[in-house]
Amino acid sequence: MNDHKSSPIIFDLDGTKPQFSTPYGNRTIMNADNFPVLKGMGAVLLRLEKGGVREPHWHPNAVELNYCISGNAKMTIYSNNAQKDTFMINPGQLTFIPTGCWHDIENIGEEELKIVIVYDNERFEDLGISGSVGSLPSRILNSIFGINSPGLFDELENASSKDVIFGRKTIDNSKISSNNEIETSNLHTLNLIDTTPQVQTPGGTAVLGSLPYFPILKGLSVFLLDLKPKGIVEPHTHPNAGELNYVIEGKVRFTVYSPNKEIETSEIGKGQVFFVPAGYFHYLENSDDVNNGTVASFFGNENPEFIGLVGGLSSFSDEALVAVFNTDQKFFSNLPRLVKNVLIAPGLG
Repeated sequence: MNDHKSSPIIFDLDGTKPQFSTPYGNRTIMNADNFPVLKGMGAVLLRLEKGGVREPHWHPNAVELNYCISGNAKMTIYSNNAQKDTFMINPGQLTFIPTGCWHDIENIGEEELKIVIVYDNERFEDLGISGSVGSLPSRILNSIFGINSPGLFDELENASSKDVIFGRKTIDNSKISSNNEIETSNLHTLNLIDTTPQVQTPGGTAVLGSLPYFPILKGLSVFLLDLKPKGIVEPHTHPNAGELNYVIEGKVRFTVYSPNKEIETSEIGKGQVFFVPAGYFHYLENSDDVNNGTVASFFGNENPEFIGLVGGLSSFSDEALVAVFNTDQKFFSNLPRLVKNVLIAPGLG
């Protein structure tokens, strides 16, 4: 088994020092600069303290799919055709934000907010409203808001054109619950914890945050896996998507077989990530004998394809398999023919 500290496909997202940190919050960035194996995906671990605000911002070159690990927040998304959506974010909730849509995050709870954010670009960019407004002369701001009396925006004349990124609110969070702007439902969110798993087997379950279950998605999706002790995700490939796995709870052992014929097997724990490029053969298992393991498996496609080993071996003739494996005909004659995806299997022994 490989040492995960030296593995090129493992990144300790929770354990890496945040590149940007303030008393109100911090963010740890995982992109192609510090995790070169990434292709078509990147991520941020966002933490906000009580009252902390991630400033309104947008991503010019990426869609965003985020998953709330802990805490409670309010988010507003402002998008095309002057569409405004304001809603609550709670643990287990998935939120999708299309490319370029403006959005913020406010911690309205009593505890730290922790969110894993995934993008469909290994070099995702962001622009904030503070730096953008700071780049404008006051006469432009007064004009577009129709303000005739000078002076209202003068104090922003010398504002920095660099984004603030984090701020802190001074209002009472308890007043948020009475805010009539809060929507009870919207197209941007899906609560995975409250969703009945579409996959249920003796080895574990999977909730699919993908098409057709989350129709707004484009470019990204996620499966929330809950693996029972020794539960195994069937060896498989994804022809149309890279896979970024974040361990929420427990320990996971994975094996990846790559086109250069290298085999990597490693074990990672809570807060760590392993990345599998599109088309690579791989599987994962809960290496704990007692406790369940929970993994958020993000994909670089809104509808990831799955080709499993059980159906794959079952699809080809005995003659072809005997010739390839150079084994006795009886072996493959006795092999159960299951032309289907097993997906999650219970471990044996």
